[in-house]
Amino acid sequence: MASKNWPKELEVIHKLEARYGSMANVPKSKLANLHKTPGIRTVSGDYTEITRTQYNAIKLVMEGKHGKTRTSRELKHNNVWLDRRIRAIDENKYYITEDENA
Repeated sequence: MASKNWPKELEVIHKLEARYGSMANVPKSKLANLHKTPGIRTVSGDYTEITRTQYNAIKLVMEGKHGKTRTSRELKHNNVWLDRRIRAIDENKYYITEDENA
């Protein structure tokens, strides 16, 4: 799951996300340690929060299985919003949070 091209800070976040299933499930003590990591503040502005449902829908668009306009409508956002998330996923600059209705 980890890429050699990722900054160390982003790799730590993806490992936490993989271990706990979502950044929302990471214990507060682990989050506190994460925020103390040097360089984490410079990275945090670079990533985009995406819910699991949004991620799954965006991956379908990226795979060409769903249209962008239809997916934007279903997610109740515009194509610009969707394009930013596609770029974030493509560049591995995202983290997944829990869905509001979950």
